[in-house]
Amino acid sequence: MPKNARFRRLNVNEEASMLAARLVRRLKKEGWSLSVAESCTGGLLASTFTDISGASEWFSQGWVTYSNDSKISQLGVSPKKLEKRGAVSHEVALGMAQGAQSASGSGVSISITGIAGPTGGNEKKPVGSVYVGVCIGESYLVRRGEFGGADRASNKHSFVIFAMQKAIEAWDTHFAKIDAVRIAAEAEAEGDESIELDLEKALSSINPDMDTWDATDDWSDEKIANTLEEQDKVTLGEDAEWTEEQ
Repeated sequence: MPKNARFRRLNVNEEASMLAARLVRRLKKEGWSLSVAESCTGGLLASTFTDISGASEWFSQGWVTYSNDSKISQLGVSPKKLEKRGAVSHEVALGMAQGAQSASGSGVSISITGIAGPTGGNEKKPVGSVYVGVCIGESYLVRRGEFGGADRASNKHSFVIFAMQKAIEAWDTHFAKIDAVRIAAEAEAEGDESIELDLEKALSSINPDMDTWDATDDWSDEKIANTLEEQDKVTLGEDAEWTEEQ
């Protein structure tokens, strides 16, 4: 392996570990558990989380559903959606995440389905395409990313990082909604104008693309992220506001 490739792999592993730790701090603070459902990453997401000491306290279960049959039998993904949309799709990513959350009883679930390469891509879904689904309680977020031009191993690592970025985004969006409801109740109870101003700020931070179960069949336009180098905090901020954890 070339020296620069080895260093890049180390940096990618470090970034994945840091993102995993950020999400785990959130889980532990609320006492929530996590499950994952993977296809093309073959267990890499689960491995990254369970590298953290004490994972048994918050990591519930993981699935590697590589075949379509396993997605159907293990996670309850709709055969019709698999046939109509293909395994690498918005609908299947969401179905995998919903299935993992339901089967494990976890509060949070993350799914990954994509094309790591070097074969398997086409014009509409090139190598490096991935869909990530995240379920937080009764809400969900699904995003598509494209990481073309990299080798299979690099794509798998990019997919995992992308999934954890989206999970943190979904978490922060979900709890922003809860805080907004709480602030609204306080404002109504106390009639305090200062609280109403805080409510306006809280509502403005909510990602309107965070959907709920009753809208699972009505998809909005996909949000596509490009390479990891282009996914800095400014870019991600278009979907939801990021907050740094100290």
